[in-house]
Amino acid sequence: MYLNTLKKTLIFGLLILLLAFSLASCGQKEAEVPTEVTVIEPTAVVEPTEQPAEEPTVAVEPTAEEAPMPEQSTIVILVPEDPTGFNGLLTDTGYEQLVGELVMLSVAEVDPMGNVIPEIAAEIPTLENGGVEFDEENWTMNVIWKIRDDVYWADGEQLTVDDIIFSWNVITDPDNGTWTDGLDYTDSIEKIDDFTFKVFYNTVYTAYQTQFGGENFFVYPEHYCDASQGFFEWDCDKEPLSSGPFMLEEWVTNDHLTFVKNPNYFEAGKPGIDRVIVQIIPEQTVRKTLMLEGDADLHVWPPDAIWQEYENAPDLQAVKSPTERWVMRFIPNLAARGETDPVENPHPFLSDVRVRQAIRHAINVDTLIEDIFLGHGVPVWTEFFRPPYICDIPRPEYSPQGAIDLLEEAGWTDSDGDGVRECRGCETAEEGTPMAMELAIYAEYGEELELAQQLVAEDLKAVGFDVTLQIVEGAVLWDPESGTEIQGNFDMDMWDDGYPGIDPTDNQLWYYYHTDASDPESGGWNVMRWQNEDFDALYDELFTLDEEYRTEVFCQIATLLDEEVPQILLFSTLEMHGLSGHLNGVLPSVNDTVTWNIADWTLSE
Repeated sequence: MYLNTLKKTLIFGLLILLLAFSLASCGQKEAEVPTEVTVIEPTAVVEPTEQPAEEPTVAVEPTAEEAPMPEQSTIVILVPEDPTGFNGLLTDTGYEQLVGELVMLSVAEVDPMGNVIPEIAAEIPTLENGGVEFDEENWTMNVIWKIRDDVYWADGEQLTVDDIIFSWNVITDPDNGTWTDGLDYTDSIEKIDDFTFKVFYNTVYTAYQTQFGGENFFVYPEHYCDASQGFFEWDCDKEPLSSGPFMLEEWVTNDHLTFVKNPNYFEAGKPGIDRVIVQIIPEQTVRKTLMLEGDADLHVWPPDAIWQEYENAPDLQAVKSPTERWVMRFIPNLAARGETDPVENPHPFLSDVRVRQAIRHAINVDTLIEDIFLGHGVPVWTEFFRPPYICDIPRPEYSPQGAIDLLEEAGWTDSDGDGVRECRGCETAEEGTPMAMELAIYAEYGEELELAQQLVAEDLKAVGFDVTLQIVEGAVLWDPESGTEIQGNFDMDMWDDGYPGIDPTDNQLWYYYHTDASDPESGGWNVMRWQNEDFDALYDELFTLDEEYRTEVFCQIATLLDEEVPQILLFSTLEMHGLSGHLNGVLPSVNDTVTWNIADWTLSE
């Protein structure tokens, strides 16, 4: 799904800059990237070399001095791979949202502390300001959104409610769209006028404030995008028309994306930077070298050891989010490898809850944190560890013997003494089936996750698993149509995630755990294929404005997830980035990508 190269001409100085980066991306770590281009000014005054003796000397008026070109501020952001587009609803590697925030706007955003703030919206609707209409008798609600009237697309067209409704309709189109937050609870959206629309819900929907924003929902221009192409394929996600602070100028696949300031951006005096280059550098060491040598300004998600180097470097900054979100976890496939129905085709052993509980007992989480992640992060074993929903779930014990006892109880024993357990009376596999599985991670995280994968494999082998290791690119792992997870072509994967904002109802609980989300066509990501009627019933109880009752239900769900172990949560990893010392205004957030407020970034000397 990568873009073809966009053909536009850069100024001479930028060509030099990009050529140097291109060399770096080919593995030449020593390549220097010039940060300044010397402009040779033309001579301002023309003096004759010799005057004729018979004629009076005539003073030659100097030509008007050519004004020097204003110096343009440029920053370089380093990422390991191309985004697949400009939104994370299609493929979510994180880099889609990163570039999307440069060019697209949302109705509302979420700040690092979990506060919902308006972007295109004029204000956030609430019960108090009359924006929310609650029908207690029918247990439904309507929400009225008012948007700004000073937002324009880069081509001069005004952004209106028509664009928002158009975007919602295309994204949620049953044939060519996808699932998104609020879809199941939205009956209709009605235009009141060009700058007001009303959403009608079939129940109480508590996450309405971020339905048209937050991490994934961008507003697209109706006059520019071709809805008939479908949301997964349309050109305007590859060649976006900007409403945000920057415009895409060039995309050279596997090399760089260049963005320039949008002159039609609605916030006066912003953005504070003229040009942004998102440089594709697959090698982690090359990204580090570019940062240490002052040739780049933002290293997105460096591994812990490199982040610590930046923390100690004199001309760099190491920054992290004030809150946590990212939880490293195991994703076990409860269906047989290559299948998506855990009832008809259960996994030989991961479909047994006792085996999943045994895996949780077998992993030494504290050693992972201290020895590999340098103490960055804390043990996490429940989705409900963040305010305002914190549940008192006891931490699982690290106990290899406890793991062995559970595996024996489940009918998995090592009868031949080769160190690998086989099915001897188990319920979900043929007699003699070995307990062999593949453990996969995503390549982009880096060396720390590879070391963690190896340590986990050792822990599992110690209790009788035969584990092979696999490293997969995130775009292959998570592709929504052909990815290894959505197709069920995996045993157990290891990656980090967590819900944005403050309400896990839609974008965590339904998305990962609801029975409906286990259908590959649903748009959800219950790739474990976990199906539990008790969970589904508790989930339905969350749709109330009674926060005390919601908290109670959340903790009942926490207890159920702890017992059933559809995912095995390990520890939180930090949202952290490396910055150049002169890049200001960057506010890392677990609720959105690091570029969420790029319009506010500035450069200092």
